[in-house]
Amino acid sequence: MGRLENKVAIVTGGASGFGSGIVDSFAREGAKVFIVDINADAAATKAEAVNSSGGTASSMQVDVSNLADNQAMVDACKDTFGGIDILVANAGLGQRPCPLEQTSDDEYERQFDVNVKGVFYNCKAVLPVFRHQGCGNIIITASGIALRPRPNLVVYGATKGAVLNLAKGLALELAPEGIRVNALCPGPGDTPMLAEFMGGNETDEGRENFRSVLPLGKLIRPEDMGEAALFLADENASSRLTGLMMPVDSGRTV
Repeated sequence: MGRLENKVAIVTGGASGFGSGIVDSFAREGAKVFIVDINADAAATKAEAVNSSGGTASSMQVDVSNLADNQAMVDACKDTFGGIDILVANAGLGQRPCPLEQTSDDEYERQFDVNVKGVFYNCKAVLPVFRHQGCGNIIITASGIALRPRPNLVVYGATKGAVLNLAKGLALELAPEGIRVNALCPGPGDTPMLAEFMGGNETDEGRENFRSVLPLGKLIRPEDMGEAALFLADENASSRLTGLMMPVDSGRTV
């Protein structure tokens, strides 16, 4: 029996990057995974791949910054799989390096709409389900930048700092009801988003620059995040953990 047998998990941003790695780990361990992404085709393709590999998955296009979309997500997951046990609020945007005074209002709004409002709406939509059943598990993808800020990424860092505080406060708020909330704080990832942090164009030199600041010298892979999320999702491994801010960053925040 898998570690998540008979569990139902929503993974936002699950079609690619870290979300894809989380989907793979959960499906391998027996969870029924509801894959949510702004890219409908990519989400459907990911679900097909999981099902073809012997797992169980379904998909849906969702704009996490829209409350109605989040409510529809929760309703569709319940209709498809009969309930929800785990929410992985993973969807997010990167930012191209830019000094604060050159950052546009549109970019500021875009960052906060997806990275903060998206997590807020994810949680707001799923909480009535978790409260009704008296249990639930929320895992939020924050970022190592929330623990160790970087210049020229101030707005992105601010969104992730907000998400980290949201996770801590919500962990305290929900603990008496048996609902756990934890956050993952990844370092630079070997994902398509890495190009965004390089200014839109991924290069070997840029990758080496990122690796050079990591004590282990290794970029974070989707499967690394998948295993970290699996640990937090597994009640046998982490039932006494809530409010945890777990770095997955090759030692960057040491």
